[in-house]
Amino acid sequence: PSPTARELAAAAGGPAAGMPSLPASLSQRLWGAVYTLTYRLPMEVDELGGGGGRGSVEPAGSGRSSEGEEGVRCAVEAHVLPPGTDPLLGALGAAAPPLCAESEGAGAVLKLLWFLHRLNEHWARLYSTAEVPEAQRGAPALPPAVFPNSKLNAKLMRQLQDPLALCSRSFPSWCATLVNAYPFLFSFGTRRLFLHSTAFGLSRALQRLHAHAHEASSSSASSGAESRLESRLGRLPRQKVRISRSRLLDSAVRVMELYAAQPALLEVEYFGEVGTGLGPTLEFYALVSHDLRKAELDLWYHEEQPISDEPPAAAPDSTEAPLGGAAAERARDKHEKLVHAPCGLFPRPVAQEADGSGVPKRTIQLFTFIGRLCAKAMLDGRLVDLCFAPPFYRHLLCCELGLEDLHDLSPQLFRSLHQLQALASERSRLLRAGGKPAEVAAAVASLTLHGCPVDQLGLDFTLPGFPDFELKPGGADVDVTIDNLGEYVRLVTDALLVGGVRAQLAAFRQGFSDVFLVSRLAPFTPSELDVLLNGARERWDKATVIELLKFDHGYTRSSAAISHLLDVIADLTDAQLASFLKFVTGSPRLPVGGLARLSPRLTIVQKKPESGVSPDAYLPSVMTCANYLKLPDYSSKEVMRERILTAINEGQGAFLLS
Repeated sequence: PSPTARELAAAAGGPAAGMPSLPASLSQRLWGAVYTLTYRLPMEVDELGGGGGRGSVEPAGSGRSSEGEEGVRCAVEAHVLPPGTDPLLGALGAAAPPLCAESEGAGAVLKLLWFLHRLNEHWARLYSTAEVPEAQRGAPALPPAVFPNSKLNAKLMRQLQDPLALCSRSFPSWCATLVNAYPFLFSFGTRRLFLHSTAFGLSRALQRLHAHAHEASSSSASSGAESRLESRLGRLPRQKVRISRSRLLDSAVRVMELYAAQPALLEVEYFGEVGTGLGPTLEFYALVSHDLRKAELDLWYHEEQPISDEPPAAAPDSTEAPLGGAAAERARDKHEKLVHAPCGLFPRPVAQEADGSGVPKRTIQLFTFIGRLCAKAMLDGRLVDLCFAPPFYRHLLCCELGLEDLHDLSPQLFRSLHQLQALASERSRLLRAGGKPAEVAAAVASLTLHGCPVDQLGLDFTLPGFPDFELKPGGADVDVTIDNLGEYVRLVTDALLVGGVRAQLAAFRQGFSDVFLVSRLAPFTPSELDVLLNGARERWDKATVIELLKFDHGYTRSSAAISHLLDVIADLTDAQLASFLKFVTGSPRLPVGGLARLSPRLTIVQKKPESGVSPDAYLPSVMTCANYLKLPDYSSKEVMRERILTAINEGQGAFLLS
């Protein structure tokens, strides 16, 4: 029962007027117990959602609790436009997104900007294919930077930096409405901050707010106490797991099943190794990404690896490896065949029914795992190394797909289908033009591809490259002719982009939404999603990089060894630079924002040799958790380059004491 006035008065330290004092034991029980008060704001719909709860804030790992299946499925499922359909007409003919009551006054202007933005994306459709260079067909007419509104960005940033609004989840409804429906009005950084503040849970939002405030203001004695309080309020629990390198993929699948949906920050260690913290965790995501690209899994659409005319490089001497079993492990990796997907990863098409039957259970399990892996990496601020093809991201964003999207998946197949579609369109034009039946039939029969009639191309209604995938019942026995050529192009496009990958992409969406709702990614473009998942790609310019590095314990920015190091890094190929980053930080990619956003900063210190030993006898070593490179003062730039390449090629695969 609730305490009475007499009990409260006694507990307060004295009797009320006319009331006798109560026993001390009751006072101790009253104030010694913990009373939990549960409350929430009275809202019919979540104020962040802009209607329908689309922008509601849910704790990390809440999955689909507030949005139901709509958070996993597309509002309009990704589909393929019929060949010959002008995507510009569909884009401009679609209704503009609805506005909340707060934005109705600016509705006409917003809809005009939305129209102009769609026109900017599809401007090339106003011209014939011959008039637009191939390199410009997918590029916008104006750079995206011309559309963001500086005042709206500043206004939204003020809302996201309000601790009271953040903790009470009481952002104005226009925030989610404009970010989700008119994302081009906001910069990538602002939309990314909105995602962190509304989809990743309160603790991560407070951490992000604290980090932003720490960068914007100088530290002082008074602000230091406030910083410690804020960091305690937003402190995240950590979940440490230990796995075996020999069973990396299976262990990773189990780890994500158990911990992906948990709010704790995941940290990975390896059996038999002393490394712990950030470095092994980043390497975990990189190694799992590598294993997922193995051809033996049959997950991805790929092309044959081109045969190189260069002779294979001689295997390096394993005795120079700084880590015991690393060289042997890498030698085994050389025999593993990875998929060759120069345009990015996209699910391998599999003949399946509408309910997904026909797809192997292992394939569905792995795509569900990939979704969880990507979402957990994004949630924890980690990076994966899975460069998906643009059509993959368009699926996630529920975009319309068409024949043009095949150019971003297989340019060679696109060119072939584009030529076939041109013949089918010409046949349709001839039939619409009318005339004498004999003349029309003769004109249609004269249509050829480089002088070869269609019925002599040896095509049937099976998916190119997949003879067991029939585009329609009995398709293997149906030859492609000029009369059914249009149907063939349509079925091939649909099978590659939607019909043959529906179950795999649904599994990815489901796995992703187990961590946080995939619909939260709607404000981003395909290229921006790639940056969020895989990090930044940038070349290291010597003049810029030197300002972003830290030098200590024997080195300064004017040291000869530092100059040599920057020259060596600038000469590395993209693959070598990725290996260097993986060696130093644990991840082959830089975080969003590039080297300037690497935390902690990359620090270069001098590695002192033992007495009487030349520095040239040593390899560089690293502390990945602190982004700490221990570099000997080599005698020349050539020696430094050779020792660095040896270290990054042979010194990976374990975290040991040096």
